[in-house]
Amino acid sequence: MEAIWRAQRMIAMSLARRWHRRIYAYHNWLLLRVSFATIARWAKVRWLCRSIVDVRWRWNGIVRYETGRDLFSLDRGKWLAAMSSGVLENLIDRRIHLGQQKSQGVEHLPDIVAVGDRIAGVVAQLWMEQSGRLVILSPFHYVSQYANVLAVHEVQRALGVVNVAIVSGVPHDQFGSDEKLTPGLEILHTQGDGVRNSLGIRFARSLVRDKMAVLFADAAPYSMHRYPMDTVGVSIFGRPSRIHDGVFRLGKRMQVTLLPYYLTFTRGRFDVVMFEPVPLDVDDAAQRVADCIGSALSHSYEGSLFAGYPTLYGFAATR
Repeated sequence: MEAIWRAQRMIAMSLARRWHRRIYAYHNWLLLRVSFATIARWAKVRWLCRSIVDVRWRWNGIVRYETGRDLFSLDRGKWLAAMSSGVLENLIDRRIHLGQQKSQGVEHLPDIVAVGDRIAGVVAQLWMEQSGRLVILSPFHYVSQYANVLAVHEVQRALGVVNVAIVSGVPHDQFGSDEKLTPGLEILHTQGDGVRNSLGIRFARSLVRDKMAVLFADAAPYSMHRYPMDTVGVSIFGRPSRIHDGVFRLGKRMQVTLLPYYLTFTRGRFDVVMFEPVPLDVDDAAQRVADCIGSALSHSYEGSLFAGYPTLYGFAATR
């Protein structure tokens, strides 16, 4: 009798896995055929439906909204956008990854192409003003990590840069092989690659070689609690805060300019908000970047990938 029960249980589990794979495949099929505006609405509906039966989804969304409301004066009209932002990030990441697989290379989305052209224009101007200037692109953690990678590809295309290094903490192959998403990108992982201690040296070498590299300077210290990095004290919203110090230590030794910006996603359209370039050899470079981080949170908190974490920049894994 026990053997029969075990066999029935195995059959039921096999059928459940098969059904899950079919549903997932159908979702992927839909993602490739609907607009990004529809994906934005889908994210909100999906969060609303699942939050009814899943307490973790419900409270994750509530914490995201209430953190923005209490700390960053988030407009009440953005409550649903804030609550469903984690779902939206996942759907956009999946859609972009599927697009690379379908196109057998880098998919050139019109909005992202325009974003890349704008960023490339600023970089070209910096190079024109001073030949040999090293530039670090610093996208902030907004909307989607994969969308930011796609924007870097468009910057490469516009400037004719063959290779560029990008520091990333995103796990490998979340939605399948990342190989087609990262041609021409040298991914320097901050965790799990076994050679993290040489990360700074590899990044500096790549920056000198290509005259450009990519680093997310707004990474919140708590996000690296398993792999601590040195931090520097700054002020964000008038409160003592800390951000990672590596890029500023590098900038003091080399003639480097940091170009901060962040993506936005409104009504299914991607856009970019760019800040003034920051020379990293000036004394207040860290505070200038902190001011950019604060401005981004004030104007587009609901798009932040760190939304919902009250500690944010108030916690330092190490000094």
